[in-house]
Amino acid sequence: MAQCVALGQGGSVAVLFNSTLPESKAIAEHYAKLRGVPAGHLIGLPLSDGHTISRREFTTKLEQPLAAELAKRKLLDGKTASIRYLVLCWGVPIRVDKDNSLNEDGRSQAAPPLRRNEASVDSELAMLPQLGQAPKRFGFVSNPVFRQADAQQISPANGVLMVARLGGPSAELAKRLVDRAVDAESSGLWGRAYIDLRGISVGQFKVGDDRLRKVAEIMRRSGFATVVDEKPETLPVGFPASHIAFYAGWYGINVEGVFAESTVEFMPGAIAYHLHSFNGSMIRDAHARWIGPFINKGVTATFGTVYEPYLELTPDLPLFFSRLISDGFTFGEAGYASSRALSWQTVFVGDPLYRPFGKSPEEVKAKLEQQNSPMLEWFHLLSVNQGLANGAPAKAAIEHLQQLPGTKGSSVLQEKLGELLAASGQAEAASAAYSAALKSSTSPKQKQRLTEEQVRQQKQAP
Repeated sequence: MAQCVALGQGGSVAVLFNSTLPESKAIAEHYAKLRGVPAGHLIGLPLSDGHTISRREFTTKLEQPLAAELAKRKLLDGKTASIRYLVLCWGVPIRVDKDNSLNEDGRSQAAPPLRRNEASVDSELAMLPQLGQAPKRFGFVSNPVFRQADAQQISPANGVLMVARLGGPSAELAKRLVDRAVDAESSGLWGRAYIDLRGISVGQFKVGDDRLRKVAEIMRRSGFATVVDEKPETLPVGFPASHIAFYAGWYGINVEGVFAESTVEFMPGAIAYHLHSFNGSMIRDAHARWIGPFINKGVTATFGTVYEPYLELTPDLPLFFSRLISDGFTFGEAGYASSRALSWQTVFVGDPLYRPFGKSPEEVKAKLEQQNSPMLEWFHLLSVNQGLANGAPAKAAIEHLQQLPGTKGSSVLQEKLGELLAASGQAEAASAAYSAALKSSTSPKQKQRLTEEQVRQQKQAP
C-alpha cells in the first residue's frame, strides 16, 4: 500500500444540496465542517426530491444553474477550475429519465443499445468541464481519464469533475458516511475480503467472474484474508462472513443471502459492491436493490448503476481496487480512474475524499502502537499474509505468530495460526489455536467459522 501525494482536501470540493430539504443542507454543512470545505463552496438549488428527474428539468433546474453558480464563484468554468470534486447531498435526484423527443444528430445512426439518453445525474454532472463543447446526450462519452495512474490528472483540466454523493435510505445514514470515512482514515480499514463469483467458465458473462478473480488476487497480495466463493448463488444466509472490509460479487436484483440478515459484520470503513444492472436504482430504500441496504448495514462506500449499463461499461473492478489499495487513491479518484464511460449510469456513494490507504506501513504501525489500538492485530495479520503472498515459508509465519506477544489474546491471529497449522498437517495444534481464538472472539460469525474448523481438526487429529 503505497503512500500518495496528499490530494483532494476540502478546498478542492464543491457541495450541492437540495435547498427545498433542510436535511440536505444539514448534510452539506456537516460534510463541510468535517472536511474543511469553505462556506462559499456550498451551493443550494431548489430541486424535486424524487429519485428521478426529467431531462428538461435536469438541464434547466440543475445542470445549467449549477454550472452558472460554479463559474460565478470561480470554482469551475469550463476546464478552468479550483475544484476537482462535486459532492451531491441526500435529496438531490439520482436519475435522469429518458427523453425520446431529443432528436440529436447521429442518434438514429447509433447502435440501438446506445441510442438511449437516460443516465445517472452524477455521471452527467461529471461532464460539466465539457459542457461548453455541447456533449451529446445519447449513449456514453468515453472517460478521458480512464486507467489514469496519476491521481492529479483526474481533474476538470482533463475534462472530468469527480462526482459522488452522500446518499442512502435516510438523511442520517447519508451523514454517517462522512463520519465512517473520517474514522476509518484515522484507524485504518481492516478486516477480511469476500469475493462472490458465479462459477462461470465460458460465455459472454465470463468476464464478470474474471474481473472478480483478479480482485481476489489483489486482495490476497495486499495481505487481506480473502474468501472466494465459486458457487452460482450469492453468499447464503448463515454464511460465516465476519469482519467484512471488502465485498465484491454478483448477480441478484435485490439484497439477499448473508447481506439480508438483520446484522452484517461490516468493519469501519468497509467498501462493498454487488454488480447488478439496477443495484443503484433505489438508493433511498433500505431493503431494495443493494446500495441502500449496504449503507443501512454499515458500509462506508459503495457504487453501482441506476439503469442498464451493460457489463463492459460498469467500473473496472480490478482497476478500482488496485488504484485504491496499491496506489493510495481516494475513493473518488479510484472510481473515475476505473470508469470507462461518462454520461452513463454509474453512481459512487460515499465521501469521494475517503482515502483509507494513504499512509505508509511504517506510519500506520507507529500510530496503532502509540494509540494501543485493538486494530494492531489486523496490521500483524496483514504483514503475515503479505509475506506468505511473496513466498515466505509457512513455517516462518507460524514461528512468527507463536513468538508475537499479541497473538495469545487475539482471535484474529490465533485463527491465522490455526489455519497455518492445519495446512501443515498439525491438526491437534490447529484445534488448540482455534479453541484459543474462540475464547477471545467477540464476532458471532467468526465463532461460527472457528467452531466448524475446530470440529474438522479434531476429526483429523490422531
